[in-house]
Amino acid sequence: MILYFDVHIIKFNMSIDVFYEVVSLKKYAILCGSAPDGFTQKKINEMHDFLTSDAGGLWAEKDIVIFPNGVDEPTLSFVLERLKADKTEQILLYMCTLTPVADKEKSVWLGGDEVRKSVIEFFCADGCAQVIYDSCREMVMEKVFENA
Repeated sequence: MILYFDVHIIKFNMSIDVFYEVVSLKKYAILCGSAPDGFTQKKINEMHDFLTSDAGGLWAEKDIVIFPNGVDEPTLSFVLERLKADKTEQILLYMCTLTPVADKEKSVWLGGDEVRKSVIEFFCADGCAQVIYDSCREMVMEKVFENA
């Protein structure tokens, strides 16, 4: 399943947390951004907060991998292959680019690195992986500074 979203994060209104408590699936979320070093995209933070909330299914921190400044194709392929080899039953791949991703485009650009959509679609073929393409230009500082 591949979903394309342009600007707004989607708040799902289904109670998937109850489903996971009963079935106890092995699940992982991979959040890939396109921010420069020292920053993250606001939507990456929002997706993380959503996934770890009641409404998002109470994902454990250990089940969420974040590449805020992009990821290259070999690294992403390696992570996805390891998750598949580990018999992961659900993989959520959230790709947040600086510009919208069109159906006709053959690649996604994450932090200056090209990832072919065919590689992503290969990992989604068996139905255990879902992809969300999103775009966001709003950046936030990665580090929190305390008042002196």
